[in-house]
Amino acid sequence: MSRQRSSTSRFAVLLFLLSALGVSTVRADEVILTNGDRLTGTVIAKTPEGLQLRTDYAGTVRIDWRMVDTLRTDEPVSVLMRQDGGMLDSRLERSDEPGTVRLEAAPEVPPVRLERIAYLNPTPSQSGMGTEYQGRVNLGGSASSGNSDARQLSAEGELSGVARDSRFTARLRGERRTEGGNETASNWLANADHDWFVSPKRFVYARGSAERDRFRDLSYRLTAGSGYGVQLIDDDRTGLSLRGGLDYVREHRFEADGQSYPAFGWGLRFRHWLMGRTAEFFHEQEGYVKMDDARDATVRLRTGLRVPIVDQLSAQVQGIVDWEGRPAEGREATDVTVQFGLGYEW
Repeated sequence: MSRQRSSTSRFAVLLFLLSALGVSTVRADEVILTNGDRLTGTVIAKTPEGLQLRTDYAGTVRIDWRMVDTLRTDEPVSVLMRQDGGMLDSRLERSDEPGTVRLEAAPEVPPVRLERIAYLNPTPSQSGMGTEYQGRVNLGGSASSGNSDARQLSAEGELSGVARDSRFTARLRGERRTEGGNETASNWLANADHDWFVSPKRFVYARGSAERDRFRDLSYRLTAGSGYGVQLIDDDRTGLSLRGGLDYVREHRFEADGQSYPAFGWGLRFRHWLMGRTAEFFHEQEGYVKMDDARDATVRLRTGLRVPIVDQLSAQVQGIVDWEGRPAEGREATDVTVQFGLGYEW
């Protein structure tokens, strides 16, 4: 009888330990808000846009950092301080003092004010320890036969990189179109720009481009320039920047005379995710005006919509407008192209 009781007791203790272990494995990070609410999940990161918390009940949510009273994490997170830029890997522990948090890895340090924390789990560009790269390729095409015989192929590739104090973008796009066996469009454009931030919202830039378009009598056009820009908006949802400066332009035509000249150049970039991140709208504009003849101007517009499909695939539709104030003889001033395609991002 005593053996049976002993076995039962050991079994009960084992169940208790297993239950305790099970409870400990499902613990979660905890965020306590200034209004007393408590949220549980996994802390992903803290950025200027707020605290990202992944939950089982609402996906990833963003919390206004000013609404956080204190928080606790089960695993160490990278803490980047605002003033001295120092970074420490530590678990975060709740603090009884409002608006503060304790660092487990530095128990001798008094509770840290939350406003002193610039980032939690910063990216390489945010910490200044590296560059983040992103690429995109879009392909589009169409073909018809029978009463009409037409072929169209368009391609576009883009590579961008972001560091803490700089960023760059390089893009190459081209198009070829035939109708009835005759070529009706053949062009390509390559451009690149590099921005260096002198303050959080202001930057200096250098840019260059090369293009060719036989049907606009353009054997090649080369541009290079630099100037000053302002980043008006830059967050996960919206971006807007303006820039202006001086360019040097060199043109060579198939039939007309070529020319080289200094010009005033400008650029605008805008992107915005629509509600629920269902689609991204983008608009880009750049151009330059000959300094001694304002009628000799060139403008490029690119406007479109990019819709995520699954994982890294997306569908894209865009309109491209090329305008020349003084087109070659016998050519139209404006070229408009609408392109549909599929994209892959990494």
